[in-house]
Amino acid sequence: MIVPALDEERDLPLLLASLAESGPDRPDEVLLVDGGSTDRTRELALEQGARVLSAPPGRGTQLAFGAREARGEVFVFLHADTRLRPGAMGAIRSAFADPALAYAGLRQRIDHPRPIFRAIERAANARARRGMIYGDSGLCVRSEVYFQVGGFREIPLFEDVDLSRRLARQHRVGWVGDAELLVSARRWEREGVVRCTARNWTLAMLFRAGVAPERLVRYYRVASSR
Repeated sequence: MIVPALDEERDLPLLLASLAESGPDRPDEVLLVDGGSTDRTRELALEQGARVLSAPPGRGTQLAFGAREARGEVFVFLHADTRLRPGAMGAIRSAFADPALAYAGLRQRIDHPRPIFRAIERAANARARRGMIYGDSGLCVRSEVYFQVGGFREIPLFEDVDLSRRLARQHRVGWVGDAELLVSARRWEREGVVRCTARNWTLAMLFRAGVAPERLVRYYRVASSR
């Protein structure tokens, strides 16, 4: 389990607790890759038995660093503001018992009752089942496959889209529908649901069209700070 984090003391305990509750199916190792937190992120992770690493800030950089340090046969990449529902780890283990499975996504559920989030979930789940697994859909990939396709590139944005495209070119995507990943709604609540979703879809289309992530991240940061 590889989790990039930066100042995540509010949500990280929920993720760590969900892993602890997995019982015998809990991950063999949990790597928290910290990008320079100034709150209690590192301390909270250590208290829960995670291995804490330090890397330069940037999700792509942190994820790549964590994968180089990880020892498992299957990498599970999760954002710090998500948490696994009961039975999810067991479902992941069962799915990857099939040696033909190279990579897979998890079923996303946004932690908010508004009906609009059900539509966003459906779109995210459909996208993941087609092989385009964003960070909040819980990318699971065999370590040998991860390194075979080149792993995460240390780019400032859309590192998950970039890796998913390379995986999809060489492997058939799997779907662990029995593993539900609960996703925080904090970004949508802070920025506004329509505005945040439209911004993300627009930037993703531009990235797929070939616009460099170094250009796109400038707009992403400005829009996120408003």
